[in-house]
Amino acid sequence: MRLQRVVQSLALAGFLWLLFLNSYPLPGWVEVDLFLRLDPLLSVGTMVAARAFVPRLVWALVILAAAFLLGRFFCGYLCPMGVTIDLWDRLNRVGRRRGRDANPVSRRLRRSKYLIWIGLMGAAAAGFSAVFLFSPLSLMTRFYGLVLHPLLLDGAALGLGAARPAGEWLGWEDFRYLQLREPVFSTGLFIACLVIGVLLLGRFAPRFWCRYLCPAGAMLALCSRRPLLRRRVSDACIRCGKCAENCPMGAIPEDFFSTNHAECIVCLRCREICPAGAISFGPAPANRRAAAPAPDMERRHWIGAGLTGLAAGAVTMNGLGQLFDGTARADLRSSRLVRPPGALPEQAFQARCVRCGACIEGCPTNTLQAVWFEAGLDGIWTPRITARLAACEQFCTLCGQVCPTGAIRPLPLEEKLYAKIGTARIIRSRCIAWEQEKSCLICDEICPYNAIVSRFIPGHSVTVPFIQENRCNGCGYCENKCPVDGESAVVVEVVGEVRLMSGSYRQWARERGLVLEAPRAAEETVLAPPGEGEDAPAPAEGAQPKLPAGFDLGE
Repeated sequence: MRLQRVVQSLALAGFLWLLFLNSYPLPGWVEVDLFLRLDPLLSVGTMVAARAFVPRLVWALVILAAAFLLGRFFCGYLCPMGVTIDLWDRLNRVGRRRGRDANPVSRRLRRSKYLIWIGLMGAAAAGFSAVFLFSPLSLMTRFYGLVLHPLLLDGAALGLGAARPAGEWLGWEDFRYLQLREPVFSTGLFIACLVIGVLLLGRFAPRFWCRYLCPAGAMLALCSRRPLLRRRVSDACIRCGKCAENCPMGAIPEDFFSTNHAECIVCLRCREICPAGAISFGPAPANRRAAAPAPDMERRHWIGAGLTGLAAGAVTMNGLGQLFDGTARADLRSSRLVRPPGALPEQAFQARCVRCGACIEGCPTNTLQAVWFEAGLDGIWTPRITARLAACEQFCTLCGQVCPTGAIRPLPLEEKLYAKIGTARIIRSRCIAWEQEKSCLICDEICPYNAIVSRFIPGHSVTVPFIQENRCNGCGYCENKCPVDGESAVVVEVVGEVRLMSGSYRQWARERGLVLEAPRAAEETVLAPPGEGEDAPAPAEGAQPKLPAGFDLGE
C-alpha cells in the first residue's frame, strides 16, 4: 500500500474519532477541535474578520510555515476533504489518466482559487466572515457530523428495531429497552448536496476542488512555490508521459522534467508509476530551487477580487444584517434568535463563527440548530437555541469547549450558570391556565431556577404562572415542556441576554441583582390568595394560603 494511502487513512480515522468524541461529557485529555484549527483559511480569515489574534488557531500558521519546507503536504495527506475526494474518485474510478491540463481554459481555471481567496479576505476586512463557504475543514465537519452521523444512527436504530424480537425470543429482557439517541439537524440536506456537488466535479478532473476552487489550497500554494522537499527527475527518464497523465493535480508540465511545486501535493504517485525509476523526492540544492511559476493572473485580477470581496462584505454588513442607531449598532434579528450561553456579542460572534457545526453536533440535548436568514445574510448557518425542540442543559458547557475560534467562550460551569441567554415570556392567549382556567403547573415545576411562580388572581379559579425575570436564565425548559400543541405558551426571547467579550458573567449578574442559581428545595413558590394581584405582599407569617383542590402543604 502506498505511503500516502496509509497516512490518509490514519488522518481520516483520527478526524472521525475526534468527531465521535465530540459529545457530552468531553474527554479532558484531547482537543476534539484539533483538525479545525489546522485549516489556514479558517485561521487567517477568522482573525482578519475579528480583527484579533486567536491563540487557539496558531496551529494553522504552523501548517503554513511548514509548507515552505514540505510543500502542500497538508492537502495530500492530512486534509479530510482531500482524503474524501480521493476515496470517492477511487471508488468511482473517475479521473484516471486525466491528470494533465489538456487545454488553456483548464489552466486558466487555476486562478479561480486565488480569486476566491482574495475575495474572502476582502470580505473579512469588511468584517464579514465568509470563509465557512469554502473552508475544507468546516465543510467536512458539517458533512460528517450533521449529515452522515445522523444517517448512521438512523440505520443502527432500524437494525436495533429489527433485532428486538430476536432478543426477546432469546430472553434478553434488557434488550427491549435499549434505544439510540437519534438527533435531528436543520440544513442537513443542503450541506449534503453541496458536498456531493464537490465530489461530482471529479468527473471533469481529479481533485477538481483542490486544483481550481479551494482557497486554503491557494494559501498553501503561495507558500509552496520553492519548497525544500521537491520532485526530482534523473536522465533515466524515457519521456513516456505516465507521470503527467496520472498526476492528480496536473502539476507536471509537458517536458516531464520540471514541476509546478505550488500544485504538487507530494503524493509520490509519479515516482511509483515511473517505469524507469527516474523520479525521486528529496531536498534540492539551493542553486537549483527554482520557484514555481506565478499564478496566471495580472495585478488587476488581484485588485478586482479584493475590492469585490470588500464591497460584498460591506453591503452584507450594512443594512442586511444590522441597523444603525446614531453611533450604536443594533442587531436586526428575530427576538427568538437565542444564541448559546457564552456567545460573544452578535457582531463579534458572527465574525468568529466558522459554521463548522461542532457545537451543534455535540450538543447533548440537540437544542442547537443552524439558522438560515434569521440573523441576516451574514448570520447564515450560525447556531441558535431551539427551546421548543429541547432545553439547554444547565450543567453542560460543551459548546464553548469545542468552538475552535472562541465565538462561544469556554466557560466553567459556575460561570455558565450566570450566562443569561434570554428571558421567558408567557403568551397568555395560549396558556392553559390563563386562557382556559385549567390547572397546569408544568412550567412552574420544571423551571430549574425557580423563575416561574403560580399565583391566584381575581376572576380565576386556578393559579396562573408569572415570570420572575431576575431569576430567568433563558434555558428553555419551560418552553420545551409546555403541553400546548404547536407553538408553546411560554417562549424564550433574547430580552435581557448577557453576552460579554471578556470578564466574569457571575460578577456581572450579581452587580445587577440577577439571581441565576438553582434554588434549594424550600425556595419560594408564591400562592397568593384569590383577590390579590401580582404585586400583592406575601402572606403574614404562619398564615396558610388558599390552595386549589387537591393541594396540601403538609406538615
